[in-house]
Amino acid sequence: MDAYCWLKRLPAGLLVLIISWHTQSSAAATVVVSSEQARYDLNEVSGYWHTSEPLNLDDVLALSPSFQPVRQTSDLHFGYTQNDTWLKTQLHNSSPLPTTWMVKFEYPFLDHVTLYTLRDGSRDVQHSGSAVPIDERSIAHRQAVFPLLLAGGETVTLYTKVNATGSKFLSYSLMTPDAFYTQNDRHNFWLATYFGMLLALSVYNLLLFFGLKERVFLYYALFAFGFTLAILTFNGIGTLMFWSFLGDNTARLVAIGFTFASTMATLFTQSFLNTATYCPRWHHTITLFRGYCYLALIAVIFLPIQPALRLMDITGFTASLLMLACGIYCSWHRVPSARIFVLAWSIFLLGAAVFALRNLSILPANFITLHGIQIGSAIEMLLLSFALAARFNKLKWQKERAQAETVAMLKKQEAVLEAKVAARTQALEKLANHDMLTGLLNRNGLARCAEEALERCKQTQTPLALVMCDLDCFKPINDQYGHEVGDFVLQKVAKRLAHVARESDHCARFGGDEFILLLEGITDQTALEEMRNRIEQAIRSPIKLPCGRLVHVGVSVGISLSNKDNDTLASLLRDADTQMYAVKTSQTTRYYGYGSA
Repeated sequence: MDAYCWLKRLPAGLLVLIISWHTQSSAAATVVVSSEQARYDLNEVSGYWHTSEPLNLDDVLALSPSFQPVRQTSDLHFGYTQNDTWLKTQLHNSSPLPTTWMVKFEYPFLDHVTLYTLRDGSRDVQHSGSAVPIDERSIAHRQAVFPLLLAGGETVTLYTKVNATGSKFLSYSLMTPDAFYTQNDRHNFWLATYFGMLLALSVYNLLLFFGLKERVFLYYALFAFGFTLAILTFNGIGTLMFWSFLGDNTARLVAIGFTFASTMATLFTQSFLNTATYCPRWHHTITLFRGYCYLALIAVIFLPIQPALRLMDITGFTASLLMLACGIYCSWHRVPSARIFVLAWSIFLLGAAVFALRNLSILPANFITLHGIQIGSAIEMLLLSFALAARFNKLKWQKERAQAETVAMLKKQEAVLEAKVAARTQALEKLANHDMLTGLLNRNGLARCAEEALERCKQTQTPLALVMCDLDCFKPINDQYGHEVGDFVLQKVAKRLAHVARESDHCARFGGDEFILLLEGITDQTALEEMRNRIEQAIRSPIKLPCGRLVHVGVSVGISLSNKDNDTLASLLRDADTQMYAVKTSQTTRYYGYGSA
């Protein structure tokens, strides 16, 4: 009672200072550490303070704020908040020898964590966090981990600044290096098993989609991919190994991954339960919700990160309830595979709901709420794999039945295919025997036609005439106008030769600017000379180029006749070639390929 009366007589300002000092002293209780104990929980021996301004340690020391004491671990679960949070802890090494410790934050999804260690006359600064590049972290680890060396009998004060756009859970502990690495190896084993299972199921279902062309396997693989992407980032493994360069956008990748997974979950549900057939109203409802998911997916890409994460939580939680309700309805109406879907999906969605509600600070932070989505997803993936395996067997049976029907259809299509092959063969034969530029026969086609024509002429005892045409002064056209114009001139000459020839004659481009005509049934020398004149007149007529210029080409013509039974195409070509060069030598008129429009 005397103490109470003494306090009443104190000035109000002094009383406030005493209460404030008592609060700070409670929040800064010194933790006496010894290497004999492997782990210390720093939660309930620390204090916390929120600030809306970006302060450094000197600012905090100058302000000397009142740190609120942590009474239980749940006090360090702050949900979504824009403020920076400061933690304060005092440590004393009871050993006379220096000892090394590891300060570890349990929650990996913290953007920036800065640890200040105040010693007598000095301070150390270390950085870590999911948004901090690997080479700038104190230790390259998926969580925020800091090494701490305490000299014998030394007392230090730890100030920790935490900035996070996501849900903020600041449980942390002090561990010996041996205890830390032992725990880390155990956690890595389970995480590797978990992600290995997700990866295997994603790839397996993707391969099933390519093999069976069933979209349900594709939707499941995409759902697992989006979920794996988000969980990899959320657990810090993806940032540690693949995309630490994202910096402050790391948290956005979590929002994109989970929202994409929710979108794919709607497609998987509709396909797996065949809602379009068994429950059209639910199918329409889920389709409308998927439209919202598409908009949410676009929004989380462009919104500020914290609103994007909140939208992710709302979308995921709503998708959980909607898919579960649809599954229960389908199970009630005995839709095939609906019961195992409800069992598997409800376990996963329960974990997703717990995850979302913990992020929104509706549920407390503990092992179940922190890892619930991973536990639920592992069980769900296994159960749905059994369901998809049953679906695979059913599809296999349907495929075997369809194969029997396909055999009959294949026989029917075989005739159609044979007709197409014949048409294609004919087209290839034409390509093999005709010149690509002019459309006339090529050497191969000429040889075939000559062989057949010689055989006919032997039977009818009539000669076969071979006319060889070699263009004069064609090279200056190529040199002046280029090869494209030269090809144009060759095409014009080929058309004129084809026009001069009779329907029973054969025209060929023998090579370069040489052309051959095979004439059957011409026994009169006058007719041959007339044909020569027509050819020369046709070829020597002016040719108008695409540019408007006129060019002229000449022609030297040599003609040979088959008058022996042993005549061949080669012998006819030699005779015609000899005559053609004799004509070329005796010509006095030359056409040099120049003119004007």
